[in-house]
Amino acid sequence: MKLQALKHYFGHNSFRELQEEGVDAVLSGRDLLMILPTGGGKSLVYQLPTLMMEGITIVISPLIALMQDQVAALRAQQISADMISSAQTYDEANGIIQRAYSGELKFLYLSPERLNNNSTIEILRGLNINFFVIDEAHCISQWGHEFRDDYRALGMLRSNFPHTPICAFTATSTEHVTEDILRELRLENPLLLKGKIFRKNIFISAQRRVSNGHLQLKAFLHRYKGESGIIYVSSRKKAEELSSYLNSNGYRSLAYHAGLPQHVREQNFKIFVNDKVNIMVATIAFGMGIDKSDIRFVVHMSLPKSLENYYQEIGRAGRDGEDAEALLLFNAGDIAQHKKFLEELAQSEYKEHLSQKIDTLYKYATSEVCFHQQIAAFFDDAIDECVDRCDNCLNLKEERRNITKEAQMLLSTVYKTEQNFGKNYIIDILRGSKEQKLLNNGADKLSVYGIGVHLAKKEWFVILERLLELKILLLGEFSTLKLTQEAAEILRGKKELFIKASRLEINIKEKRVKQEASYDVDTELFEQLRTLRASIAAELKVPAYIIFSDKVLKNIAAAKPHDKESMLAVSGVGEKKFEQFGEQFLESILST
Repeated sequence: MKLQALKHYFGHNSFRELQEEGVDAVLSGRDLLMILPTGGGKSLVYQLPTLMMEGITIVISPLIALMQDQVAALRAQQISADMISSAQTYDEANGIIQRAYSGELKFLYLSPERLNNNSTIEILRGLNINFFVIDEAHCISQWGHEFRDDYRALGMLRSNFPHTPICAFTATSTEHVTEDILRELRLENPLLLKGKIFRKNIFISAQRRVSNGHLQLKAFLHRYKGESGIIYVSSRKKAEELSSYLNSNGYRSLAYHAGLPQHVREQNFKIFVNDKVNIMVATIAFGMGIDKSDIRFVVHMSLPKSLENYYQEIGRAGRDGEDAEALLLFNAGDIAQHKKFLEELAQSEYKEHLSQKIDTLYKYATSEVCFHQQIAAFFDDAIDECVDRCDNCLNLKEERRNITKEAQMLLSTVYKTEQNFGKNYIIDILRGSKEQKLLNNGADKLSVYGIGVHLAKKEWFVILERLLELKILLLGEFSTLKLTQEAAEILRGKKELFIKASRLEINIKEKRVKQEASYDVDTELFEQLRTLRASIAAELKVPAYIIFSDKVLKNIAAAKPHDKESMLAVSGVGEKKFEQFGEQFLESILST
């Protein structure tokens, strides 16, 4: 029954990781928290059960653009869905409510702001609600990167609807955030499903930014002519400037930021998802859950605020499962800028928490450890290896510098100061600083005082970070540096230590993504099918990927079906889609 419905409505022959367990939980009326990476298929876990159950599903979603996207996708599959938002008139909203009451709707999307008032609660009491869905559930947590007060109030759903199951979904959740979601939503005996963090179709690279990074960006984009991508920048001004620069260099881009009028933002969003431009240059205002499956790259022109932000933003690439790439351009100035903004905040208990998030991301960018492994560890997960799907693993043979001597100097200084001080103090001793605090403590009398003047302060910081990431040093209470057993081996000369030369000097290289083709695609036919898809999408006024994703078009171009039966055998083509578009695509294939 489940598999039949899966093929009929969504065209899939089998479930993906954890989807079937999630569907079973929903069908059995159990509360659910599902943590699955972007592109992992979370929406199917609640959409499929709804189509198999009586009643209406209420979906709480944080953004109007996201709700519009999801409603459009469901309608394109001839599934009845609608949304109520602040952009609608009273009469429009009332008409939607009446459709819900008459049983015409299977899905009703609401914002948390709309839900958190008594009149909406009273309206919902009159509906046959099978279950609630909380999308982007991490917004409920004060420890998360997108905390929203109106999400925190969603705990009242349990009070008002004590017998209605609640299913929460997110792509990003640390242990703290997960505990917050379970507690605040008051989930009862929930099934907790957590997928693997590893997005193996995304190649991750990081480079130290030279000047404004425009030349590095051009070298990167040269490989993605005509492909869809998002470029994140740190300010409205930079969004406008970079979009203008790209357009003058032959690319088609638009800017997106909070300073634009609402109708312009919505227009630019539609132009992008409908493939009228390839690149969106955006601030973080270009928010969660962008449901465009064929984004081939995401570039950050500077460090985001946190690893959660970064992971969610790069997750917008490759949602169709095809190869995609994430490039991070950064320098130490990004840290200073973020810290400056923090200082301007009112004093709060979260300021130190936010500061640590910034430091964590900088360590991530500068580390030699596999980028995918670092992300997994941050989200309390683990992977063995990324098989050359990141810069650090692909370039293990990059020129390396022996820093054993410098490491011994640094570790000796930690030892001689009795492991009682932090990074800056230790480096100041090595460089022979005249800081009064050092002199008062008699640091200038130590044998290690001034032995490291041959390196700049920033170089010592890089070496120190290398020792921390290898766990030769640990951070103790009040960020004091502590020696481990591995430190003793370095000090005794029993072990050598190396670092990538590029970490101690700016060394820009163009990185190539390892492309993996698992099947033979007729590229000429693929482009022909893309053209047909674009014309159908324009006629129906929906984004092209709602007709068929790039991945499905490649499946079709590889299989070259000749009739309905062979078309339905293609992964991603179901009865619903064939009824709507199958004959047109078959005609196009048979005409070649």
